[in-house]
Parts: sequence; C-alpha cells; structure tokens
Amino acid sequence: MPEALPIFPLNTVLFPGMTIPLHVFEKRYRKLVSELLGPTMAGGEAGGEAGGRELGPARFGVVWIELGHEVASESGQGAGGADTGVPHTVERTRSPSLPVVSAVGCTAVVRDVRTYEDGRYDLVVEGGTRFRVIDLSEVDTSETDDYSTASASLLPEALGPDAKEHAERVLDLYEVYRGRLSEIGMAPETSRDLPRDPIALSHSVAASIVLDPAEKQRLLEAEDAATRLAVAARFLRRENRIVAAPTLPNLPAGPFLNNGVSFN
Repeated sequence: MPEALPIFPLNTVLFPGMTIPLHVFEKRYRKLVSELLGPTMAGGEAGGEAGGRELGPARFGVVWIELGHEVASESGQGAGGADTGVPHTVERTRSPSLPVVSAVGCTAVVRDVRTYEDGRYDLVVEGGTRFRVIDLSEVDTSETDDYSTASASLLPEALGPDAKEHAERVLDLYEVYRGRLSEIGMAPETSRDLPRDPIALSHSVAASIVLDPAEKQRLLEAEDAATRLAVAARFLRRENRIVAAPTLPNLPAGPFLNNGVSFN
C-alpha cells in the first residue's frame, strides 16, 4: 500500500543505514521538520540537543536532485535567485527552474536535533527504507512554506542470486580500495568491520565509495543486493585502477571535503 512521505530533495544520495548531517534553514523545510518532530522538540530549547535519542517513528523521504539546486533563494545560493525548493520527477513537466528529482529515494528518521531561536535546525538523519515515488503532490510555488509530499511505494530488499559470492568479492575489492586511499590520506569514513550480511553490505559499500551521484543513484535503484554488489564490484575495480595510477586524476571530492553539513 502506498505511503505518504514528506519529501526533502538533496544533492546527496541517501542509503539505508547511512547517517548524514543536515542544516535546515529554508522556510518550507523548517515547517517539514517542525511537523515531523512535534511541538516539544521543534520548539525545544534554543541551541538544545536531543542527545542522540531517537525522536520517534515519523519519517520523511530523501530524493536525489538529478537536475537543479537544493538551496533556495533564502540562502542566496539558489539558481538565479529562484526558489528551487519544490521538486518534480522527470516524468512530470514543470517549470525548468524547479529541481528534477529521482523517482527512487530513501526514507530518513531524525536521530539528533539542535534547534535555533530563528527557526533553523541542525539534524542528524539516518537512512531507512528505499522507496519509489508514485506521485508528487501539487505545490503552489508562490507559497514559500509549502513542501512536496509523495505517494510512495516502499521497496523490498531481496538477496538476489549468488549474493554471498558477490559479497565476498566486494569485501576483497573494498579492502584494496580502502588501503590504496589510506596511502594517499583519503581513507573512506567507514568502520573496518563491514557488515557480512549481503544486503547491509551492499548499502554500506555503496554509501562509502567515492562516486558521482548518478552512479550512487544507480546503486540505490538496484533491484536486489546481488545486483548492487555486482555493480559495486565493477565500480571498485575501476576506482582501484584510478587510485593506483602514478598520477592521481581528479576524483569526486564530496565525501572527502567533510564540510559537516548538507544544505537544503
């Protein structure tokens, strides 16, 4: 049965089990967070923290922005000063100034929150379940506090054929990848003890490999763990060749910049 999810578009692909920080300042997404947390935490003590407590079962949906910007005019960083906060999927024709988002995303729950007197939030969110967008609600773009809600179908997590064999292959390739990056001071931010369960491993490795967002999205959309691991193995072989090259070319730098914040 489809589930209604508030939608938070980002320039980051979120995977199940992955945690990311968010700085929420745009009016429509401050409203989303306020409604998600409820009056106690949304109003909370200014500058107070939730101390890492799980803040309840309420969840929202994170989708990757395929085309456009995640920062609206309120920040001064939007595209030409346009309000880019209301997304649409590529199948639906909308204004070209609005972001086009992927049809497959990941649910997220708030694990930690800090509130500010001016209504901003610092959040730590954790990815939960993959979903497919069936439909996005119509939003009046002239209303700066309206956010999109999706009718979404939660996606199952299947093992797929030969998942354990794919997992062993990926573990070996990832160990080489981690070691080569460590040699040049660019070790990925993951525990050395990767999960052995093929489904959890597929998401953990997909989240930590340094890839372009479109390739990350391809991994998120894989129909089962075996497929995701097989694709991850191809990416790891390529990245291992790149990192081993005498002159290191430009790599996707996102995970290594570690700015600590993903802006909406």
